[in-house]
Amino acid sequence: MSDSGSRPASRARTRTVIVVGIGALVLFLVLLLIGVLPRVRNQRELAVAAQTVRTAAPEVYVIRPEPASGADLSLAATTQASQDSIIYARTSGYLSKRYVDIGDTVKAGQLLAEIASPEIDQQLRQGEADLRQSERNLDLQKANLDLARATMGRYEAADAEGAVAKQAVDQSVAAYRTAQAAVAAAEANVHSNGANVRRLQELTSWQRVQAPFGGAVIQRNVDVGALITAGSPVNNTAVAPSSVTGGANGLFEIAQIDSLRVFVNIPQAYAPNVTVGLPVQIAVRGQLGQPVMGKVTRTASAIDPGTRTLLTQVDIPNQSHRLLPGMFVYVTFKIAPSGTRWRVPATAVIFNAQGTRVAIVGAGDTLHFQPVVLGRDFGTSIDVQAGLQGHETIVTQPTVSLQEGQRVTPIESKSSSGG
Repeated sequence: MSDSGSRPASRARTRTVIVVGIGALVLFLVLLLIGVLPRVRNQRELAVAAQTVRTAAPEVYVIRPEPASGADLSLAATTQASQDSIIYARTSGYLSKRYVDIGDTVKAGQLLAEIASPEIDQQLRQGEADLRQSERNLDLQKANLDLARATMGRYEAADAEGAVAKQAVDQSVAAYRTAQAAVAAAEANVHSNGANVRRLQELTSWQRVQAPFGGAVIQRNVDVGALITAGSPVNNTAVAPSSVTGGANGLFEIAQIDSLRVFVNIPQAYAPNVTVGLPVQIAVRGQLGQPVMGKVTRTASAIDPGTRTLLTQVDIPNQSHRLLPGMFVYVTFKIAPSGTRWRVPATAVIFNAQGTRVAIVGAGDTLHFQPVVLGRDFGTSIDVQAGLQGHETIVTQPTVSLQEGQRVTPIESKSSSGG
């Protein structure tokens, strides 16, 4: 009885275990399907998307080249006075009077200062005395010449009658010739002393320091009582207000500021377009007023081999004295294009081992890499001298993945070429 009762219980437990195992297996299979199917689906979609990307034409932004137009070339420069002269002393002495200071406006020939030179004055008086002495000596020698001439005439008359010895006649002739030589020497001495007097008079005239032209005094390096040395570039220990080195340089410096000039170095690429008479604009940083207009007055007509630039002078009218010498300014040239050129964005140009090229979208939306010859570089845009006809569709930002003959989807860009 006990054996028959335990068997049904054992079978019941076995069935329960089997049912639980089957349920667990089913649950596992359900969970497995739930986890695997989305992954398989995602992988399939990813593969389809990758295939679509591989087969689809990439989108590129395109633009057409623009005709090259005039461009502004702005270069830094420093203004200079149209005339600028440092006044040096031509005579030595002490500064006795000074009539001008920095900032004063002077006219041509105006007296700037006076130099006291007692030694020069004394030398002039001595020279004048020597001149008068040589003139009196000349008068004496001329009198002796007249006496010798008269004596020689009497002896020659007496000799014609045989009344005097031949030796006496020869002596009178020799005395006459000696008197002639003495007169010539006295005349030369007068000329020498006269030249010395004129030299000293010229030195004394330089005691009055005058302005060579009208303008403004921009340096004053001396004070009354300063020792002046003729021709010395440093005449006083005073510090010049506008001196670059901090030391005095000459007595005064005068600048004519009614018109100014600047010198700029034009890069070789722009040099052919810069000609005499070309109008330019001059602007000062920090001044928001209207730029001052000037024009090119001359060029060096040669390229500096060291910098590959053309030295150019620009004259600026400055009647209002708005600009001052020594200002840092920007000089802007309007450079006209030379020849037939096209302008494209700088990002459209490809530089690699195959050369300089641009990517063109041709017939059937296929890519072609066109070699080009570049001109002037404006930073955001570049001029193309050769290689384009102007009707091409150019990729604005080609990537390294683009290949020759590849199909693309062009998208018209709203941005211009930057010109």
